[in-house]
Amino acid sequence: MKIYHSEKTDILRFNLFPEQKIKHFISSRIYKTGNSVNSDFNISLENKTADKKVINNRKILSESVSIPLENFVMQNQVHGNNITIIDETYKGRGVINHKNAVQNSDAMITDKKNICLFLFAADCMPVLFCDIKKHIIAAAHSGWQGTVKKIVQKTAYKMIEIYNSNPNDIIVGIGPSISVKNYEVGENVVSEVEKAFGTKDLYLQFNKTTGKYHFDMWYAA
Repeated sequence: MKIYHSEKTDILRFNLFPEQKIKHFISSRIYKTGNSVNSDFNISLENKTADKKVINNRKILSESVSIPLENFVMQNQVHGNNITIIDETYKGRGVINHKNAVQNSDAMITDKKNICLFLFAADCMPVLFCDIKKHIIAAAHSGWQGTVKKIVQKTAYKMIEIYNSNPNDIIVGIGPSISVKNYEVGENVVSEVEKAFGTKDLYLQFNKTTGKYHFDMWYAA
């Protein structure tokens, strides 16, 4: 990934994505005012219906990436594996009012131009997909629950099913998210991982220091 600096914030982009064909970005917490740089660039409304500072930050972000804010589409993520096909009627959903976001969805796919699929992620994986031949894009939010429910795999399959994408043409980027070193999990997660993938091997690493299994979501994805 590369870091790109703008006047008010910094963003990241994947090296392998053809930026000249399909724009993409991962935002950061960096916010710049004058000579000051801090890490309070919050763009999440969470359960609030409106917040002037957050909405202003979203406007700053849209200007920094040169994508109109009204072209963004946001979803109400539920740690599931529901996928929503997005068309022009979804533009602006969730941008000003969290309650207006796409409901009960953790992945979105579109073949329409001038639509920005927008995810929220902290420890969870933001996973971006691009069919570089047909210009189909997708974005999936995958925490441990979405990962064991195979939302990443299902999103790719949905691109193939709906748009006849060739798997060889789909490139995928996993954004900043929790590493196996830091992701200790309880027995409930261990059980679900084994159930989903048929084994602990490589998916889970036992850490002698913590005395816990650690889940490698990147490998699982």
